[in-house]
Amino acid sequence: MASSQDKQQAFRDTFESALSSIHTRTGGEDKAAISKRCIILSGGVDTCAILAAAASIGMSFGGALTVVTGHDSPDFGFSSACAQEHGLDHHAICLSAEELIDEYLPTVVKQLKIYNGMLIRNSLVIAAVFKKASELGFKNAIVGDGADELFGGYSFMWGCEGDPVEWRTKRDSMCAQWTFSTQELADMFDMRQFIPYMEPRMVDWAIANTEREDCIGVRQIRLLYGEERAEHITGKVILREAYETVSSWRRKDPIEVGSGATVIGHDSYWKDYISDQEFKEKTAELLKRGYCIKSKEQLANFRVFELILGQDGKNGADIKRLGINEGCVDCCFDIGDKMFCHMCGAYPAQRSMAATHFYDNDLKKMIPKATI
Repeated sequence: MASSQDKQQAFRDTFESALSSIHTRTGGEDKAAISKRCIILSGGVDTCAILAAAASIGMSFGGALTVVTGHDSPDFGFSSACAQEHGLDHHAICLSAEELIDEYLPTVVKQLKIYNGMLIRNSLVIAAVFKKASELGFKNAIVGDGADELFGGYSFMWGCEGDPVEWRTKRDSMCAQWTFSTQELADMFDMRQFIPYMEPRMVDWAIANTEREDCIGVRQIRLLYGEERAEHITGKVILREAYETVSSWRRKDPIEVGSGATVIGHDSYWKDYISDQEFKEKTAELLKRGYCIKSKEQLANFRVFELILGQDGKNGADIKRLGINEGCVDCCFDIGDKMFCHMCGAYPAQRSMAATHFYDNDLKKMIPKATI
């Protein structure tokens, strides 16, 4: 069995080979090519590792871009420190939650054809960063998608402590079905994305060679740049230990948290737009149509969805809406055998499972409702 150091070296070799391929496909070190190439830099473990690997292979960037809602957003400190370390021209775009919604909500809903709050919050930020990149003249963007899925970055992947076979089965299944909206958002601004973690050689190596023990462990983690570290379970251990960066031991934050866009998901944010009485009345009406709307944000998104795509998405939604009491438990759109609904964000979305189980965020697993 390979030692952890040997496995880290094998990871670095594979990752840098994958990144080298992208380097070549985006023009190498030609000055004009560099001026068109940027990195979308959240300042998280994944994108900071990309910059460390890029330095190792001699890959240059014309700039780095980060979108935040304020300088107190977690992404700002980490991304600024990382860009400075690598001598990159750092474009930190500060947009309020109102600006993100006003400028990008209709276009994001039109492009993705969903009203899923979590995906839309993240996508507002991604759309904003691609727009700025395009305005600056960039054409090729390096992004960090895929690492969380491959190496257990998400907290719901930290379970199965006593069953590494089950963990690997679930991880492999997730990676076999993964979909990302990044390219759809890049297309809106004539940008191309390149994803080193999703290069075939990187995916093949990770699936074949990494186990739960390589990815999940208790380590010293920090929440904000410059903050003291505290012991906590975390994912992506092999990636964190393979490259020493300013963010190696940063907590995993979703895009919405790191950027500061999470506030959009709070009902309090929408109090001046949707009153409690209006929310009560409208959600009751929609429930009769088979829609279970759980927040004011979701109601706002749904209104934009039907404004653009018509009632029940009949004028262009990619996912088919089924009859009442069919499909997703919260929206009746077709989900096949999936547990997560891409359209509305319900989990568990299968009616049979939702009737008997709920997802426990602390235990990171489904719990029978009878135990409550």
